[in-house]
Amino acid sequence: MAESKKFDLLVHGGTLVVPGVGTFPADVGISKGQIVAVGDDLGPAEDILDARGKLVLPGIFDPHTHIGNERSFEEEAETETRAAILGGVTTIGIFLRSLKDSYFDHLPAFRAAMDTRSYVDSVFHPQIFTPEQIKEIPGYSEEFGIRSFKFYMSGMPGIVNSITDDLLLEGFRTVAGLGPDAIACVHCETGALVDQARNSLKERKPEGTLADWAEAHPPEAEALAIQTALYLAKIANAHLYVVHVSSRDGLNMVRRARREGVRITAETMTPYLSLDSSDENGFLVKMVPPIRAKEHGDALWAGLAEGTINTLGTDNTSRTRGTKQPGAGLHGARPGYPVLGTHLPSMLHFGRLRGVPLEMMIDAATRAPAKVYGIYPQKGTISIGSDADLVVVDPDLERVVRAEDLNGMSDFSPFEGKTLRGWPIATIKAGEIIARDGRIIAPANGRYLPRKPTGHAPILPWLSGAQYAS
Repeated sequence: MAESKKFDLLVHGGTLVVPGVGTFPADVGISKGQIVAVGDDLGPAEDILDARGKLVLPGIFDPHTHIGNERSFEEEAETETRAAILGGVTTIGIFLRSLKDSYFDHLPAFRAAMDTRSYVDSVFHPQIFTPEQIKEIPGYSEEFGIRSFKFYMSGMPGIVNSITDDLLLEGFRTVAGLGPDAIACVHCETGALVDQARNSLKERKPEGTLADWAEAHPPEAEALAIQTALYLAKIANAHLYVVHVSSRDGLNMVRRARREGVRITAETMTPYLSLDSSDENGFLVKMVPPIRAKEHGDALWAGLAEGTINTLGTDNTSRTRGTKQPGAGLHGARPGYPVLGTHLPSMLHFGRLRGVPLEMMIDAATRAPAKVYGIYPQKGTISIGSDADLVVVDPDLERVVRAEDLNGMSDFSPFEGKTLRGWPIATIKAGEIIARDGRIIAPANGRYLPRKPTGHAPILPWLSGAQYAS
């Protein structure tokens, strides 16, 4: 029996899901924003959260989000993280965007917004487009504690630019020079193949459906780009993180790299696992890379189950219907959708239907990204000394998804009208119950997390059968 002491908060009676440890009943004692005890009969507390019959998970870490693409960064830092915390997400990775300017011009304001308006903690991944930004990467690391950077091998017309292979290699070398823990994130699509496919689709199908949109971003463009990025990362000795793997073809390229012992981390998105290109919500589901036919989602679930897919994110890019413009059709509707609030429920709902072990999914949504991005065990686990970021889930609670209930800026969801089973009933952030029963009940307490060099590469269970190795 633990020595009696009064905790600030006691999470009582729940079933803990701890990646790398297992699933077991226990209480969690919290004081001063940290977990200070895990066990039975922990003693008195100022406040007790009854979690009987519920699952208690580490706060979800979504490593792949976009903030400030439609409204100001400051406004979305509040509205989109509000949706996140209601959905059980307590930490996010934000892909910052400055197409030409130095990030030194913007990082102080970005950081201030996350320190003052965000409901969740955050790490930054600047998107790199110019030689000048590449030269400044060491400075971004030293001054702002940034250890991860993103490169686009194929841009999006009117949104972002692509980077040429020579700059990609230089960027890889610069990131690798920061140390073995630094991460080079890459949007892997081969630009020439995408451009040709888009132009052909416009000629062949000036009108069309969501299913036709997948033709604009063929899976072979993803696979070829992954192969190219792997080769350049090997030359530079960089840790390659492939964002949003969307296709069976891309997954197979990752599998081949694993067999060859290449250092690579692969991420996919819960919308790719939960939706397909026949979805009745049509162009509300339009994204880049696309939501594809069901066989690609099947392959990605298999990749997660075998350990080829390491991390789960959302690629959240919130829009309103007015700027999404679904009525503009195949070529006019814009990519992007709000999915932070449905990240965990969709994972639980569709993972259960697929028979994927709960621990495996939660690992990919908590511990694995926290390890990759250098914030484990501060995040991604339920352990003494870790931040008291927890989500209490009713695995049998069913809700119909309505945008107004998600509390973000968007007036739609790609899951609109769908019933999902498994929802958070409470989210604890830094030891405070911030959200309960679908409502915000406490002020925002998020903060930006600068990262220090660790001196070693993240250790993940790369191979099949090793998902639960500590």
